[in-house]
Amino acid sequence: MAETTTTISRPAPFIETMGKTFGEGIMRLGAKEVPTTPFAPSVADQAVLGQEAQQAAATQAGLGQLQFGPQGQVTGVGAGTGVAGYQPYLTGAEQYGAAAAPFGTAAGTQAAAAAGQVTPMTGYGTAAAGLTGPMSTAQLAAYESPYTNQVIQAMRDQMADVKAQQDIGRNTQAVGAGAFGGARQGVAQSVADTEYNRMVGQMTAQQEQAGFAQAQQARQQDYANQLGLGQYTQGIGQYQSQLGQQQLGLGQYQQGLGQYQQGMAQLQPQLAYGQAGQLGQYGQQDLAYRQAIADTEAQAAKMSAYEPYQRYGFMGEQLTGIMGGYPGGTRMQTAPSASPMQQMLGMGIAGGLGYAGMKNLGMFPGGG
Repeated sequence: MAETTTTISRPAPFIETMGKTFGEGIMRLGAKEVPTTPFAPSVADQAVLGQEAQQAAATQAGLGQLQFGPQGQVTGVGAGTGVAGYQPYLTGAEQYGAAAAPFGTAAGTQAAAAAGQVTPMTGYGTAAAGLTGPMSTAQLAAYESPYTNQVIQAMRDQMADVKAQQDIGRNTQAVGAGAFGGARQGVAQSVADTEYNRMVGQMTAQQEQAGFAQAQQARQQDYANQLGLGQYTQGIGQYQSQLGQQQLGLGQYQQGLGQYQQGMAQLQPQLAYGQAGQLGQYGQQDLAYRQAIADTEAQAAKMSAYEPYQRYGFMGEQLTGIMGGYPGGTRMQTAPSASPMQQMLGMGIAGGLGYAGMKNLGMFPGGG
């Protein structure tokens, strides 16, 4: 008759309890879905500083107001002026450059006018030089009064009439005295004639001297006038030259204003983009900080979600170590024993021959 032996190997009871509890917990944990939304990858929203930097750059480029979405992304651009921030300064530079050109032209005109005063000034100087030295006969005739001779002649006629009246009176006295034609009357007449000639000569000399003095004075005045005209002409030339310099200075000033405006046009975008760049850097720093916060929160959420799995993993490692190093308790083994037939079959050919012999001996009833 066959015998069955059963061997059962079981761990210690407390280890078996731990394994059962651990297995049930693993099954429940494995059936539970892990929510990944709290720690899914995310991007921090654009900050106000970043938006301000973008708006500053857009305004500098002549664009309008930017529209931003929920995450701070640019979703639209409003209507702007289309004029870059530096354009007004370039326009001002062009205007000042155009304004400088007429001053340059005016300066050239005044310089030419000043040069034109040199010739008349030289002529006045030459005319004044001709009025120095002794007075010539032509100059005397030119400067003295044209009525001098007429005045002298009229005074002679008047003196001659007076003398004729005096001669009549003396002759009448001589006739009344009975001395007409005598020596006394002749002497008196001679003295009267001499006095008359002296007075006429003195009168003529005085009139001619007065005419000469008047001619000298007129000549001197003409000399002074010529010199004055030369100086006046020279002054006009100097004044026109100064006007030319002032016009040139105004043109240079206008040109300087244009260069200043041009410099401002070059400086303005540098300052504007520098400011936008600083705002952008601050925005990037803020964005990086908030992104780090979001990543940290996601990592914390992930750690919280996977904490039970890590805890069960730790418990499983510990349980495995305990089961491997702790001696077993009750051990039961079940093993079936071999039947005589199996034993005989396991003997091979010899077993077969033995079977035939036993059959012949009637050990297997009903056999044929």
